[in-house]
Amino acid sequence: KRYISPDTIFVAAISFIAIGLQGRRLDLLEANASLQAHRNEPLEEDTSGLSHKMNSLRSRRKLQNEVVLDIKAMNKDSLMIKKSIKSIEARMDAMEKSLAGERVDRSLADFPFQKFGDWWVADNAMFQFPKGVVIGKKNTICEYGDAVLSVDYGWEGEAMNCPTGHGSVTFGLGNHATGDFATVTGGKFNEASGMASAVMGGRLNEVTGDSSAVIGGELNKATGTYAAVLGGDNNEAAGWSTAVTGGGNNKAYGSYSVVTGGQNNNANGPSASVTGGDSNDAKGEKSSIVGGNKNIVEEEGSYSTIGGGHNNVAIEKYAIVTGDSIDKAFIERIETLEQHSPFTCDTSRCVSDKKTFKFTSDIRVKGKIHQNPDHTINIGN
Repeated sequence: KRYISPDTIFVAAISFIAIGLQGRRLDLLEANASLQAHRNEPLEEDTSGLSHKMNSLRSRRKLQNEVVLDIKAMNKDSLMIKKSIKSIEARMDAMEKSLAGERVDRSLADFPFQKFGDWWVADNAMFQFPKGVVIGKKNTICEYGDAVLSVDYGWEGEAMNCPTGHGSVTFGLGNHATGDFATVTGGKFNEASGMASAVMGGRLNEVTGDSSAVIGGELNKATGTYAAVLGGDNNEAAGWSTAVTGGGNNKAYGSYSVVTGGQNNNANGPSASVTGGDSNDAKGEKSSIVGGNKNIVEEEGSYSTIGGGHNNVAIEKYAIVTGDSIDKAFIERIETLEQHSPFTCDTSRCVSDKKTFKFTSDIRVKGKIHQNPDHTINIGN
């Protein structure tokens, strides 16, 4: 083994320590240098940012200067525009004053009314109102037609008349003229819906037929064309050119038919007529019933007449029944039946011979069948 002295070992140790310290110092210096470099980076960045901001401020300043120049130019143009506007306004004011003076002069010269006390009196001239005229109250739920006239005092403060048809007229209370050229000139709660139809008065009357009319009364209807009801109540003129002149619950259904009074009468045949009475029915063409009660001219009894009486029936053409007499044609039929049949008949019944009868078809009986104890049968009401 080689011998190493303590001094040598001490010197070596001291050397190693010095070398370690020197390395540590170098590490510290490198760390300080790195830290210093890291601290200098924000400064460089700040310097770059400041430079950028300065350039931006210079650009904005330049832009502001340009805007100021544009504003100054606009101010010059604005002053010129204001001067032009003032000049135009002055000219317009002058024209307005001139026109106003002309309007005043014209309105005073052409004003068609003069006031005398509490009355305004119109000039002796024609007035044209293309849309219409409403005197009194306006019905807010009515769709007024063109060229209409309505006189409406109203009821409890509310207007009730309504002329919706073009060229229509309504007077009275709660009346409606819905057909074109229709008129309701009086009464209350009437309606004229047919073209050129009319209701002149009464209450709850209705005209639906064109060119038809109800003159008055209550609950009357003119539903046929060219039909008329003059008065009464619950009457109806339903056929073409029909008429009911009065009474109650009378109906004229046949064309050109007429009922001239009474009650519950019907003129059903064409050109048929019922003159008064009660519950009469003229069904035959050109047939007539003059009064009486429950008289009937059947459809077969055209051109026949019943002159009053009760429960008379005309069943043949050209028949004439006067009062309580029996239809002559009916009597002739009975006589013919007696001569050529096994029956003996009077005015109320027919009695057969004592024979057996065979009926190849059916038997139609009007009334009730009663079987008697002697095996006879009565037919009646």
